[in-house]
Amino acid sequence: MFDGKLDIQPMELLITKKGLGINGQVQKIIDSECMRYMEPYIPKRTGVLINSMLFSTVIGSGEINIKTKYAHYMHEGILYVSPTTGSSWAKKNEVKVPTTIGLTYIGAPMRGKKFFDRMKADHRNDVLKAAQKALNGEA
Repeated sequence: MFDGKLDIQPMELLITKKGLGINGQVQKIIDSECMRYMEPYIPKRTGVLINSMLFSTVIGSGEINIKTKYAHYMHEGILYVSPTTGSSWAKKNEVKVPTTIGLTYIGAPMRGKKFFDRMKADHRNDVLKAAQKALNGEA
């Protein structure tokens, strides 16, 4: 007969101790690495999208933010137009609709649409290795 006791700490405490939660060291590494690897994929005519990412993202939040009026359109890579005029300029408060016309990008094919998805496809393992190093206390 075995009479034993196993005390396990709550999951939230374990996550926090390992730096896996929001604002934890591992999450900060993941956010930073994603931004670093994503920069060469982001369309760059004037650098506004990249600067917005750098200034709008809270490292460790688990979210990468690009807060410009056109970030969504640039990420999707298709022309959006006014439903009433067909112009790329819409009236105030008018919601644009997608077309089948693709956008062209300066610096393509590296810089272009779906920049996060393409970065992730190319650098997923690099980000995971950096996170593992941080988890192991090597970062």
